[in-house]
Amino acid sequence: MYTVLLVDDEPIAAEGLMLMIDWEGFGFRVAGIYHTGQDAFEHISRDPPDLVVTDIRMPLMDGLEMIEQTRQRGNTDTQFVLTSGYNDFHYARRALHLGVTSYLVKPILDREAREVLDGVLSMIRDKERQVRIQESAGRYAVDHSLSVLVFGGDEEAVDEAKSVASSWAGEAEGWTYIHVDADEADRGCARETARNLAESTPFCRLIDRDPDAFGLVLGWRHPAEPAVRSFADRLLALLRERSEGRPRIAVGCGVKRLEELVESAAGAAEAERFLFFGKTDIVYYDEIRDRTLTFDPEILKLADGIVDIVESGRGEALSDSILGALRTFESDRIAPELISIFLIQVVLRCASLYKEMGGDSDELLLNWGMDQKLRKGLNLSDAGVLLVEFCLQCQSACASLLDRRSGGAIRKAADYLRLHYAEPSTIKEIAERLFVNPVYLGQSFSRKFGIGILDFIHDLRINEAVNRLQGTDEPLSSIAESVGYRGYQQFLKQFEKRLGMKPAEFRSRERNNGLAGDGRL
Repeated sequence: MYTVLLVDDEPIAAEGLMLMIDWEGFGFRVAGIYHTGQDAFEHISRDPPDLVVTDIRMPLMDGLEMIEQTRQRGNTDTQFVLTSGYNDFHYARRALHLGVTSYLVKPILDREAREVLDGVLSMIRDKERQVRIQESAGRYAVDHSLSVLVFGGDEEAVDEAKSVASSWAGEAEGWTYIHVDADEADRGCARETARNLAESTPFCRLIDRDPDAFGLVLGWRHPAEPAVRSFADRLLALLRERSEGRPRIAVGCGVKRLEELVESAAGAAEAERFLFFGKTDIVYYDEIRDRTLTFDPEILKLADGIVDIVESGRGEALSDSILGALRTFESDRIAPELISIFLIQVVLRCASLYKEMGGDSDELLLNWGMDQKLRKGLNLSDAGVLLVEFCLQCQSACASLLDRRSGGAIRKAADYLRLHYAEPSTIKEIAERLFVNPVYLGQSFSRKFGIGILDFIHDLRINEAVNRLQGTDEPLSSIAESVGYRGYQQFLKQFEKRLGMKPAEFRSRERNNGLAGDGRL
């Protein structure tokens, strides 16, 4: 697998870049995330990566200086991609002579990132392909040629690969590519199991897409389907026998010619997407070729409800909401790529909520192990479990943070209301004044006083109205306005709710009885 460094002085931007792109899918392992050019340069000098994606403007050593010093050290192999704002475009142009591969303009779009990485991969693979073809012989030459035929290359490389592979192909009449998906812990054992089966099967070779992903090229004679299905069943049985996790297989379409293997691999990649839903451990492209997956960004709105539940503290509703969303994804056949975006969006928005409350969002994500848990290879069920786990953890962290801060804030809120009850105010305005989250302020206030903030305000207003009814001859409308009610009907409603009679009745009773009872709440 290729290695990549992500360099940006904004931690959230670097984490977002790591999550937005399926690095493993492109064949990269994130070897480090750095927030200064100096730290990144030390890593490059110590262990040169294949690719560095870096911001231009950073403290201590900016992106251009880091690239220049890397080239001065004699490193011409590491590829660089710059990320920049629109105002940095002229810096990107100046960096071209330093060997910068390309640049991405912030805010980075997924489509543009994929195009740039496709170009980077093409250059890296073309360079490796030339070296390997020159140095390879025998088995390695065949394996490499099949890899070119499966994963693609330029016309010249494909022609040469076809020539080498044809000498091995013998009397096979057609070909199928089979992708193997195994858990990270089982990957080495799964590869060895598949390689042993391939070596004992005519016209079969194991092909590495990268160190963490592999598949097999299977040659067959007519009829093709029984041979392919028999082999796939045997392969899955062996993988299950020797793996702790859940191995899965995606089988591409059958093709007649070696140079068409890329089409079989594309079919396997499409079948692999359906493995995400976890209904079966083998998916054949021929069985799903007429099915379509939906890529409707509207489903991302479901994240709003989940984040609202996290914010409100309703833990009992959280699991139901998340699992309900995942059931919708399954029934509507939402594309796995969009579901991954949904997962990342929920996680980052929850982290942002925690940060707004004064917490350390980077620490929250690090403690949860975001980079490890939102990995490639998750199925829909795994994704649901992990998302519930994170949201509950975030909810608990928010509650703990608020509990540490809310005691003094609640007292201050009550004191403020006792002085300003006659002024129009909202929970949000009070929360902003005290620098606390409005939802948690309301919940904590209710727990401490047994009533909500609005009822607390009404109690204060009606108590003052009672005093004035007993001790003054002010008109009722004037009293209502002076204690904070802009409309008499609202005053009347709240007064009757608390004393069981109208203000005029209360004043008349007090005068008739000549009593000094306070009548307070």
